Amino acid sequence: MDEDKIVLIGNETDLLHSGYNFAIKAEGKRFPSSVHFTHHAILASLKLPDPIIDELLCTTSSDVQQKAMVILQENMPDGHDLNTLGGYLMTSLHSYSLQGLRLRAEHDKEFERTLMKTNEALLIVCDEKNAQVGIGMDDKTFMEWMAKEKADSRQISYWMKHQHTKPSDLGHNWLGKYLMWLRFETQEKRKQGLLQRETFLVPGISKEKDDKVAMISINDLLICLEGIFRPLSNYYAFPFEMKGERYRSVEHYAYEKLFNSLKLDDKAIEKIQTTPVPLDVPTVAGKVLRSLEISAETIAEKTTKMDRWRQSAMKHKIYHNEYLQQLLLSTGSAILVDTSIGDPVWTCCASETELQHLLTKPYVTPQKLIGFMLDGEQKTTPKSLRHLYGNKSGLLLMELRERMSIHTTSRIPLLSAINTAPLKSIVTPNVICFTPESVFHPLYPAEIRCSHDGPPLPSPAHYVATQAAKLLNINKEDTEYILDETSSIQCWQRLHEVIELRGRGLELEQTWWMDKRMQFIKESLQLLFDQHPPLLRCLLDTGDSLLVYCSRFSSMDAELSIGMREMDFRWWMQEVGMSTQTLIDMCSHPMAFRPPYLGGNRLGLILMELRREFVLQGVFPQQLPELQLTPDSILGTNSPSENFMTSEHFDILQPWNYTALWINPLFLLAKDGHPEAMVQCTRIKTSPRMVTIDDEKVTEMVQNLVTEESHDATLGRIAAEDLRAVFMKLCGRLRTKMETLDRQAMEIAMVAMETHRLQSIRRSLSDTNDRSEDGPSSSSGPSISAPPVPSNRPRTPGSHPPSSSSYRMPAGRERDRDDDRDGRERDRERDSRLPSNASSSAIAAGIAPGSASSSRKERMEYKIPTTSRRKFGKDRERVPEKSSMSSDRGRDKEIPSKKRPHTSPPSRKTMPSSPKKTAPTPVTPAPVVPPKPKRNPDEELSDGEILSTDEEDNN
Repeated sequence: MDEDKIVLIGNETDLLHSGYNFAIKAEGKRFPSSVHFTHHAILASLKLPDPIIDELLCTTSSDVQQKAMVILQENMPDGHDLNTLGGYLMTSLHSYSLQGLRLRAEHDKEFERTLMKTNEALLIVCDEKNAQVGIGMDDKTFMEWMAKEKADSRQISYWMKHQHTKPSDLGHNWLGKYLMWLRFETQEKRKQGLLQRETFLVPGISKEKDDKVAMISINDLLICLEGIFRPLSNYYAFPFEMKGERYRSVEHYAYEKLFNSLKLDDKAIEKIQTTPVPLDVPTVAGKVLRSLEISAETIAEKTTKMDRWRQSAMKHKIYHNEYLQQLLLSTGSAILVDTSIGDPVWTCCASETELQHLLTKPYVTPQKLIGFMLDGEQKTTPKSLRHLYGNKSGLLLMELRERMSIHTTSRIPLLSAINTAPLKSIVTPNVICFTPESVFHPLYPAEIRCSHDGPPLPSPAHYVATQAAKLLNINKEDTEYILDETSSIQCWQRLHEVIELRGRGLELEQTWWMDKRMQFIKESLQLLFDQHPPLLRCLLDTGDSLLVYCSRFSSMDAELSIGMREMDFRWWMQEVGMSTQTLIDMCSHPMAFRPPYLGGNRLGLILMELRREFVLQGVFPQQLPELQLTPDSILGTNSPSENFMTSEHFDILQPWNYTALWINPLFLLAKDGHPEAMVQCTRIKTSPRMVTIDDEKVTEMVQNLVTEESHDATLGRIAAEDLRAVFMKLCGRLRTKMETLDRQAMEIAMVAMETHRLQSIRRSLSDTNDRSEDGPSSSSGPSISAPPVPSNRPRTPGSHPPSSSSYRMPAGRERDRDDDRDGRERDRERDSRLPSNASSSAIAAGIAPGSASSSRKERMEYKIPTTSRRKFGKDRERVPEKSSMSSDRGRDKEIPSKKRPHTSPPSRKTMPSSPKKTAPTPVTPAPVVPPKPKRNPDEELSDGEILSTDEEDNN
């Protein structure tokens, strides 16, 4: 019951109330409501006259209880009163109220649907007239009372469960309890209807004493005679005594009787008796008969009795061994199929996989399957299913089971009992599924050691095989055949192949299948987790969840797995509404008492036991290293290994493993008319595209494709997975080539940029060299790399300085040029203040004023500009002090140095002409060069041209 939800039910006008007017039929009478039926049945049980009791049928539902009390008091049975009948009346009220509600649910489907929609809510009947049937309040009064008492839904639920603690104002709510019990019964009935399968009676192969065909009961479950059921087969080496003679098996008995009927000598019969494997007896008998040259007609005449001899020997073997009887009864009503490679009439030529897939078809039923096996003339059997004819051994075993089941209903479990009480007490509703590919399975390829100095075993499956070889006394040759295989899957399958083929005796095999097999699996997994802490961390991280091993159902491993795919199992568990505790109980039941194709999940229970033991030892997952795998990889989710069967070859790369479907509980539910379940259980997995990982092989294929001219024939011979690898190889080569080309293009661009920079520097150096060779008086004009020679004309106050050169200067030279111009102006001013004799002396010496400065400036050398040639921020406002070249240092210090503003040179029109000043020595003035116009910012520089700092600032 969900204590957080409450559903309030009103009075007789409410659909869920027992007094709701809906006629029901019972015992040939019609009752207006279930409450009428309840009180009518109580009065009838007291043997009151029917005419008096029938007066209740004319009473309204709200007055039925009072009317029944009046009738009882007026017609009280002799020797009784209300005190003596009190206990009986109370018990009868509970019983007949439930019976009336059950009848109501059978007749009124709307009532049943409404009741089931309440789910697990607490039902409160708000009937103010009756404090026993209801709570003695209507719904509004009840809500006000809850607010007054400050009671929530949990408190109300507690009071209803513990009547002695509830307030006196709150009624007993008997009708609410009846309805909740009816809801629980209906839910359980539905679950049982989904879990239990109907049994069918079909004709057998033999006849009874009255010449009637023997009938056998079957259901949807199909079991092959392998694994623990192998001793039931005629081809199992089970020695028995019959009429004072001992025989190795049923086949040995039948062929010895054949040789005796043919009157062959003891030597021929001895060859049959010394054949250890029953499957080899027909082969040996055929060789003996051919060597004796007995006519085929004689052999055919005698072989007609072979069926009778086999049947009598099989019955004798079963009836004289109690374990075989219990083993046969443990199959319940399953269809038994002998898939041994023997006589096609006595065995079935189809495999268990084929039969399970065939039963998934909606039109294939168990009855039809038995009909295919009995259809000797093949009148109704499809052509593709004619090989199903036969299985006489299985049909006769089912007839024997039918006779023995009459005397007993007990069924033995196929495994030793497991204590599930501790597991059920702590398990949570969470379910974690894993597959044979998970790290929890014995097939996981992790090395383990039986002792510290012992040799390593490739997997836990090898440990199980080693212990099985010791237990079953397997010879050295077979042991090496099993353990030499490093693959855990191959080792596991070879172990069971040897056990099935050789046979180790009924007692040893019984111990192996029922007890030791699971014990060795648990020991191997314990070694695995002890020696691999990350795997133990994965197990402990599952908490208290239910672990379920999802794999295909097979007769050999029916008790080991759940028998379904994970997606089918989860859908089925939700559909039937099964809890984890119920599932544990059901898995521990014998196979005959479980739903068909539902496995025992013993491997999941073993892991839960180990998990609990490690926790009790004080192991915490936080102390262990974490396994660097995704949860899907750890659990093997949606793995193709879900199609794994021990009895058949398994290759995980086969596409069949992704599309395989087999009969399971969800398929049975879908075949009963659940289309949503059919859509779910017919879903198949998407198989991945396989790619060859043999690089040497792929490289050779690529070379062949490159060298050969015709590719069609070559491509046709290559497998699909190889072609994908070749395509990936070629794509990888193309990607590498493209990356190489991109890298080369970048290197070429870098070389081009460096070459362009070096060429610019070379041109600048060449221009500077040419100017230095021409000298300052060259008629070719000023050089590109050096400023022009300044004019010796004196400046008058108000005159403008000479215009700057129209040629571009190398970066960083403009500032030096400005400093030189300022120095020349200061020299001219100083010369003008000198006395005339000093000027004359200078003229007489042939030295013009300012010539020293000019000659010094002409010797400037080109400097390659660097990134530090420009100043930024406040540094640009600072002008470094230049030491004057003149002799008057004190005077130069008094003249403050002024930074030339970054302005464009004046044009020729706006610049006033400088007044001529009479010079002591006539000097040819330098031609005035017009200023270069302002450069467009978008204009590109020519090769070797460098933008000056002033032009950068102006632009």
